[in-house]
Amino acid sequence: MAENLTVARPYAQAAFDVALEANNLDGWQNLLEAMSIACKDQYFMDSLKLAPNPQIAADSLISLLKDLVDEGGKNFIKVIGENNRFEVIPEIFEEFVRLRDKHDKCLECTLISARAFSDSEIESLKDKLAKKYDAKVVISSKIDKTLIGGAILKIGDKVIDASVKTSLTNLSTTLR
Repeated sequence: MAENLTVARPYAQAAFDVALEANNLDGWQNLLEAMSIACKDQYFMDSLKLAPNPQIAADSLISLLKDLVDEGGKNFIKVIGENNRFEVIPEIFEEFVRLRDKHDKCLECTLISARAFSDSEIESLKDKLAKKYDAKVVISSKIDKTLIGGAILKIGDKVIDASVKTSLTNLSTTLR
């Protein structure tokens, strides 16, 4: 999976640059999302892999997405086909979304806690994170009763773990 992300990054960056230059971020995001959904279907992926040549595979994907594809999108799909990179399209989409969120100064966070937080507590956390990161903050909440108490906050690739479960594990390790 990490290898797929390494391969996907330059494609996502190229797509993002083209979309930004054309002022068509929504169109490209919709195209990449549709491509991602199509390429997650095993039957469709098998048909792309069994195509006699990369041009036919690319044309098949272009035909499927004809309502979403402009000339730049066609060229993008053809390059992916020529390099036989259809399997990394879902990662290209995810990386494109990450680049767009960064460009739009939007920060997605996940709050995992043992109990549900009130709306006012979540708004307070959003405000603090928005000031710290100078970004619009979107928080998704999950309940995990195994944490016992406290919470874990995931901000991009950063994790702030203030759960009782982790504290007890650390204490147990220290006492040994």
